[in-house]
Amino acid sequence: MAVIAGIPIRVHVTLALLLAWIAISYSAGGLGPAATLLGVLLVVAVFAIIAMHELAHALVARRFGVRTREILLLPIGGMASLEHLPERPSHELAIALVGPLVNLVLAAILWLGITLAGGEIDVRAAGSAGEAFATQLLWINVALAVFNLIPAFPMDGGRALRALLAMRLGRERATAISAGLGKMFAVGLAVFGLLFNPWLVLIAAVVWFGAGREAEVVRLRAAITDVPASAAMNRRFDTVTPDESLGDAARLFVETGQGQIPIVDHGEAIGVLTRTDVADGIARGGAAGPVGSAPHHEAITVAPGEPLDRVFDRLVRSPDAIAVVVDRGAPVGIITAEQLATFVAMQSPVAAAAR
Repeated sequence: MAVIAGIPIRVHVTLALLLAWIAISYSAGGLGPAATLLGVLLVVAVFAIIAMHELAHALVARRFGVRTREILLLPIGGMASLEHLPERPSHELAIALVGPLVNLVLAAILWLGITLAGGEIDVRAAGSAGEAFATQLLWINVALAVFNLIPAFPMDGGRALRALLAMRLGRERATAISAGLGKMFAVGLAVFGLLFNPWLVLIAAVVWFGAGREAEVVRLRAAITDVPASAAMNRRFDTVTPDESLGDAARLFVETGQGQIPIVDHGEAIGVLTRTDVADGIARGGAAGPVGSAPHHEAITVAPGEPLDRVFDRLVRSPDAIAVVVDRGAPVGIITAEQLATFVAMQSPVAAAAR
C-alpha cells in the first residue's frame, strides 16, 4: 500500500496474480524475456495511469470537502471510495469529469512526445519497442477516457449524467435513471462478453452490482435525511462497565439477545462490545478477565436530534463503529448500519400498507 497526498492507495492481491499470469503467458508463448518484461511493464504503466485517474477524483473531491477513504486497484480497474457524495450536483460533475480529463491530457502529452520525436501513432508502424510502448499507452488513455464517459452508472459518465439530471430532478430520481442505464449497459456488455471476451462478463457484473448498490445508498440517504437519530435507535439495551467480567458480558448477550453492548465508564460510552469481541477476550484471558481487556468497537456518540443522514455518514467513515445515542450525559439508544437499513425498509409504501 502507498499513500499519496494523504490518500491510501491499495493494490489488491489479484492484480499481482494478473501480472504473474501475463508473464507466464508471454514466456509460454515463446516471446522471450525482453517481450515478457515489456508486456508486464505495460500493464504496470496502465495501472499507474488508472491510479492517477482515481487520484484526480479524490483530490477534486477533497477540494469540495469530501474525503476519500482509499483508492483500490483491481484487475478490472480502480475505485476511489469517497466518504459521501458532494452536496452540490455541480461538484459531483467536476469530480466525475476530472478522471477522463486526466486520461485525455496524458494522451495529448504522449501524442506530442511521439510527434516531436518523429514517430507514428499507429502501433503497427512503430519503429522501435519504445515507440510502440508509448503509442499503446496513448491509445489506452483514449480508450479509458471514452469508456469512462459512457453515460451509465457507475462509470464517470453515469455520475456526470446523474449530476446534470440532479440539477432538475433531484438526486434520488437522477440516481435511479443513471443506475437503470448502468444495468442496461451491463446486460449488453455481458452478452457481448459471452460472444467475444469472457473478461467483459466480469466487468459487466461489477457495473450491474455497482449501479444497484449506489441506487440503494442514495435511496437510503433520501429516506433518512432530516430524520432524528431517536427515530431509528434501539432503546432496549443493557450496558457493561470496563471492570465487569467477560463472563458476565457473555451471559448478558445470551439473556438479552443484543448484538452489541455499550461499554460505559462513569456515564460515558467509551466503546461497544460485540459477541466476537467477548469470545476473543475470553480466549485470551478467560471468562474472569475484565471487559476492558477485550477488543471492542468504536462508539460514535450522537445526540437524539442529530439527523440520521449525518449519523450514516459517520458510520460510513468508521465501518466498524456503532453509534451510541447520548442524552444529558447518559446512553439512551444504539444505532447500527443494519438498523438504519431496517428503518428505511419499514418506511416503504409496502410496509406502510401492511401496517
